[in-house]
Amino acid sequence: MDLMPGGKVDLRGRVVGPEEWAAVRAAATGPDGTVRLGRCWFEDARIEEVSFHGVVFEGDVSFCRAEFGKGVSFYQTVFAGNASFCEAVFAGNASFHEAAFHGHADFSRTRFRGDALFGHALWRRDADFSGAFFQNAADFDRADFRRDAAFHEAYFRSAVSLRHADVSRNLTFSRASFHGDAWIGPLTAGGRVGLDAVRSLRRLRISVRAPAVTARHAVLERAHLRTPADLSQAVVGELLLDGCDPGLCSFEETRIRSRTVRGGPVIAEPDRTRHPLAVALSAVALLVIAFAALMSLRQTGHAPLHLARLRP
Repeated sequence: MDLMPGGKVDLRGRVVGPEEWAAVRAAATGPDGTVRLGRCWFEDARIEEVSFHGVVFEGDVSFCRAEFGKGVSFYQTVFAGNASFCEAVFAGNASFHEAAFHGHADFSRTRFRGDALFGHALWRRDADFSGAFFQNAADFDRADFRRDAAFHEAYFRSAVSLRHADVSRNLTFSRASFHGDAWIGPLTAGGRVGLDAVRSLRRLRISVRAPAVTARHAVLERAHLRTPADLSQAVVGELLLDGCDPGLCSFEETRIRSRTVRGGPVIAEPDRTRHPLAVALSAVALLVIAFAALMSLRQTGHAPLHLARLRP
């Protein structure tokens, strides 16, 4: 297959198999053995048994609505321009391990039916996974996001991991759904880590270093928190504060069924938070009861010494 001037490739709506892709690679391979392509269009294409391993896309590339019939590799692929995979469907495993995105990366509403592997991937600009669907494991371990990483309304059917990832600005999962275990960290973020209105049906582990961590209005079955966070108006089944000072967290109108701090249980009212006013009223009520008991015991001459020293 002959390339267009500038190494451009237009395969929109085509079925791209091994033979056709081999022709593209042969025409675009340089003296150093690297496949270099310019502006590429793969929109609405059907891609079967093709590997993009090590390809350098020097211009913008679009895989919008493309269907990858089997597993596909973008291992160590370089996207020098903008890369769009919006509404693409990966039927098998998708490997973007050590891929480098130098422009905006759009994975909005992408469907990953196999494993989505983004370990050690680099994003120099924003990465957008809004509305993406992850059927199997989603691996972002040691990924490097140099700007924002957005997972708004993403759906994680299985486990997801962002261990030892770095985010230069904001990492947001607002209204995302986690149906498997999730590890958000340990990681470092330069801006806010947002899990507002998140719904988690399994264990959600949060361990981050960031200026702010919020999970307002979230519904969490089991939360393992190693970072102070704002859980205002959240509903939490089991909350484990592991090495995290409860005084640095916000629990305004939070409903917590059971709470544990650093491995030791603390008393928590079921399904409601103890607000400062309620605590004060409870203290006054206890003091009144103690004083009444003191007066009763004094009248009978059997007041213990420690109670006799109490003053209202």
